[in-house]
Amino acid sequence: MPQVTAISMNSSSYTKNNTKNNNKVLTNSMSVGTKIILGTSLSAMAVGGIYIASKGRGISVDKAFQQIQNASSYMETLKNIKMQPKNFKQLMFRITSDEKMSKKFIKEVISNPRKSKENVRILNKKIGGDKELMDWMLRPNGYQEAYYKHTKKLYNDANHPDDLIKTSPNWNIWKLKDKFGDDFTIGQPPKEITGGVDGYRNIFYQALSNSNAGFESGGMKFGEYIGGGLSGKAIRKVEIGDKKYIMKFQPELSNQNLKDDISMKSDSTFINAQIDRYLELNESNKGPKLVFFDYKTNSSLYELTEGVAPNKNEINDILELNKTSLKGLNDVGIYYNDVNTGNFRINDNNMSFIDSGESSFVDFFKPGVAGYHFTLPNLNGRSISDTAAAINLAK
Repeated sequence: MPQVTAISMNSSSYTKNNTKNNNKVLTNSMSVGTKIILGTSLSAMAVGGIYIASKGRGISVDKAFQQIQNASSYMETLKNIKMQPKNFKQLMFRITSDEKMSKKFIKEVISNPRKSKENVRILNKKIGGDKELMDWMLRPNGYQEAYYKHTKKLYNDANHPDDLIKTSPNWNIWKLKDKFGDDFTIGQPPKEITGGVDGYRNIFYQALSNSNAGFESGGMKFGEYIGGGLSGKAIRKVEIGDKKYIMKFQPELSNQNLKDDISMKSDSTFINAQIDRYLELNESNKGPKLVFFDYKTNSSLYELTEGVAPNKNEINDILELNKTSLKGLNDVGIYYNDVNTGNFRINDNNMSFIDSGESSFVDFFKPGVAGYHFTLPNLNGRSISDTAAAINLAK
């Protein structure tokens, strides 16, 4: 049966128009003179003497936009909307170009990173594939532009680094300094340390200035000074009473510019602290427990992770490890990259890592924003390849 796209009709009669190979959009000849576009249908049915399309191409962009405006969940509504991919793409651009709606949409899709991959798959299918989804991400009035505005507001409204790190673990050191000062901290010093932040800093300077050998001071035991290889990090075990901690730090403190540049290295104490805090704030137990990070001393204090190191055969395939033992890590966008048995611990058959190293952060809905986020080695930058990687990892 030929397809019927639209029908011309007046108050006394109607004319059904179709061709063998072409659909026509006709004009309503009633007094109001409006066009009726009913959409391509599989068949037409007579109702009250007038032919109408029984099944069309889905609702219009305008009607879908109205539905989204009144929805409690944008993603749930988008999931159930039936419309052509090209119209769905128009709808998504309308959402991200509308200030009020884009704010609500972004807030929803970033609030639970464990749903990010599922939401990417939903949008990818509805919009017509990878190319169209990337186009919506990168073009003017698309998602990336809306996320930039969201990030600026998030930054301006933040009262503590945790307010930012809960969203993403890759904030630029200079942005955090501008917002929270040159002596900003993450977390709190353990209660076993008297004097709070100042007390912690006194402990740190003891650990920094003493020789490589372990020593005791003020009821605390400091383990051997161990250099950090290519990363430049150093570590010391610190025991305070019955509590055991690991202190990580970058020894270079005298030159402020050098200190900042080192902090932005992909395996720095600062970036490790952000990743580990991000995991904790998003309820993941795969990384080490960060207790305190102090920018002034460029150092972190972690709870000592108990357990045994795995054998080499258990971690020789890092890609497989990310899908199995560290799967919960990937669910919140972190991908572990460092194949080194010394970086892992197994406790009660649960594997975790003790150093986040060169981990990547990949979340389609959290693209990097220039001036606010770093992108190396993370694949959440502003480029086509970064966006493609995020889409691919969601499949």
